[in-house]
Amino acid sequence: MTLFSAGLDGVTFLSQGCRLVGGLYRAAGATPRPSVILLHGLPGTEQNLDIAYGLRAAGINCLFFHYRGCWGSAGVYNLAGLADDVRAAADWLTAQPCVDPARLALVGYSLGGHLTLAAGAADPRYKALAALCPLIDPAAQPLDAATFAEFAELLNGLTGAELQAQWAALPPIPPLAGQLARRPLLLVTAGQDAYFPPAHYQHFPGDLASVTWWRFPTADHVFSHDRPSLVQTIVGWLQKVL
Repeated sequence: MTLFSAGLDGVTFLSQGCRLVGGLYRAAGATPRPSVILLHGLPGTEQNLDIAYGLRAAGINCLFFHYRGCWGSAGVYNLAGLADDVRAAADWLTAQPCVDPARLALVGYSLGGHLTLAAGAADPRYKALAALCPLIDPAAQPLDAATFAEFAELLNGLTGAELQAQWAALPPIPPLAGQLARRPLLLVTAGQDAYFPPAHYQHFPGDLASVTWWRFPTADHVFSHDRPSLVQTIVGWLQKVL
């Protein structure tokens, strides 16, 4: 008989006084479970919830949530505030009785991959990090104004020009390599990625020994034709390291 049963709970928690919304995919188990925080990208159309289902089936809790100012969460969207939202999510998750706080991981996609690497470098609570098609250096891979204008229409309280300026101000990831070397890191990239093509990763991860790099040569940015293999790769790796 399990102490914790599988399920899905709607959740809310506060970040900088704003109410964020999400869901916790609870895994069954006789003891508190390893757990993942799943971070979506910009603007968040792809939520990667097939990963959440796969993790739960493998006995790993998964929390997904929406940053301030998007997809029902309160507040104004601001790229500089995303780290606060992730920290609040970790605070909330590690306080849950079904969660083993010593086995916590971040999994982030696209902009969420950048956030995974930046937040993971700064917060020792994460035992493992997985970045899927992550933004590595905004200066090396700028997007056009029309793309930012399109994204801003799905976000709360800012213009495309403001979003573009916030993007340009994001820190590059390569200087964080030393901090990232302290724990296992999974990097997953797509050979046909129109946003972050293979050349985007020429300066990261370099010779970082902690990295497992999994390449999908024919995949696009959202892994349209590779979802089962993507889920299997992430879940299998996390089962080994958590």
